Amino acid sequence: MSGWLPLFIILFAVALVVGPVMWLKPSTRDRRLAALRGDAAKAGLTVQMMPLPAALGEGTAAVYICRWEDRRRLQTGWVLERQRVEHEMHFAGYWDWRNGRVAPRAVWGSLRKMLSELPADACAIIATGNGIGVQWRETSGAAGAEKLQSLLSEFRPDIEEGIRLPRRDQSTGE
Repeated sequence: MSGWLPLFIILFAVALVVGPVMWLKPSTRDRRLAALRGDAAKAGLTVQMMPLPAALGEGTAAVYICRWEDRRRLQTGWVLERQRVEHEMHFAGYWDWRNGRVAPRAVWGSLRKMLSELPADACAIIATGNGIGVQWRETSGAAGAEKLQSLLSEFRPDIEEGIRLPRRDQSTGE
């Protein structure tokens, strides 16, 4: 028995060293999310974590943001978020404005079309001072990421111009 004791001590010491190292190793899910976010960054998108819309519960989800070309005079700060139930009083089916802050009517058609093409795991469309973004849970993987990149590239120019305030000299006719 005394010959086995040093072997048990060595195995125990190895387990004490290897265990925490393996615990810190990123999971398959973590590596997949890092790859999605890295690919988005290479495509020129910014990725931020934000709380989920209140109707979807607690937690966070990534927002993939396409930067504005010209950030001057934009009416931002509005969020179109997914609701729990579909209702005719909502902006579009399951989608409605957060806190009643509405985007300019000029972009409603583009937003409705964009909503119809979003991946099923999309949670919100967010207009910030930096750009237009889509919050999603990233469960649709690479296909969903490619779809988001495509939609943001396609709709950003129209939305950007639709939410731009006119110059003073244009609005007065001078």
